[in-house]
Amino acid sequence: MEVDIDAAYNNYAALTDEEKNTIRVLMNGPAKVIISKIFGEDFIGVLGSFAAPAAPTPKKRTMAPAMPQQQPQAKPQGLAARPQR
Repeated sequence: MEVDIDAAYNNYAALTDEEKNTIRVLMNGPAKVIISKIFGEDFIGVLGSFAAPAAPTPKKRTMAPAMPQQQPQAKPQGLAARPQR
């Protein structure tokens, strides 16, 4: 089976946005596996070019660890202020 890729792209361009979205959903769903079993991987390769691009995976945002801030220490008062012997 031969597929005229240029004609397929032209036909795809002529589709309405709703029809294009239907193809994208189809090619990103479980129907893709079933279609590949019937028509073969080459056919899916051609149809795969019409699939919606994969959503980018969000990158983990990390913050640099904060430098521990030293808390001002209370000065001892009274007898505690005297040096210990």
